[in-house]
Amino acid sequence: MLRIINLEEIQNLLLRVPAIVEQNEQRDPRFVPTVKTWLTQLEAVLKNNHLPAAANVAASRGNLISTEQGSIPAGITFNGHATKRKVQQATANQCISQTVEMISNTIQNDAERVGEAQRITRQLVSIAKSKGLVTEKPHGKNYTAMLKSIWTNMSKDQVLAQGVVSVEGLVGPNDALLLLDRTITADKE
Repeated sequence: MLRIINLEEIQNLLLRVPAIVEQNEQRDPRFVPTVKTWLTQLEAVLKNNHLPAAANVAASRGNLISTEQGSIPAGITFNGHATKRKVQQATANQCISQTVEMISNTIQNDAERVGEAQRITRQLVSIAKSKGLVTEKPHGKNYTAMLKSIWTNMSKDQVLAQGVVSVEGLVGPNDALLLLDRTITADKE
C-alpha cells in the first residue's frame, strides 16, 4: 500500500510524459537522453517504494541502452534505412508507451483507494462543519495538534465515527490527517 506522497511522486513522474513526447515531436536531440533520465528516476522511485515494477522499468532502460551499443530491440521495424538515431527514438517511444501502461496498472488500485478516501473525507468535513466540529482552519505552531484534535472530535461523533474508521482503513492514520488538512484548507471561506 503506497502512502499518498509516494503515489503522488509516481503520478508526477507520469505527468512528465507529455513534455517528453513533445521533445520527440520537435525532433529535439535530447529526447533519448531525457527518456533515459526519466526511466532512471522512475526506477529509483519504484525501488524506494519496494515495487517490483522497478525491474520492468530497468529492463526498458536496458533496451534503450542496448540501442546505444548498436542493437535493434525486438518489435522495432522501419520503412527504409534503420539509422542509429531512428532505432533509438523508436525504442525510446516504445519504452515510454510500455512503461506508462505498466506503471498506470501498478498504481491503479492505490489511486482508487486514495480517491475513495478523499471522497469520504470531503463528506466527513462537510458534516463536521455543519455540526460545528470544524470552526476554523488549522494554523500556527499547533497546526498538527489542531488537525489531530479535529480528527479525534470527528471520531467521537456517532454520525462521523464510521467514516473516520473507513478513511483510516483506506489510507492509514497519517494519510487520513493529510487528507483532512487538504480538505479543510481547500475550502475557501
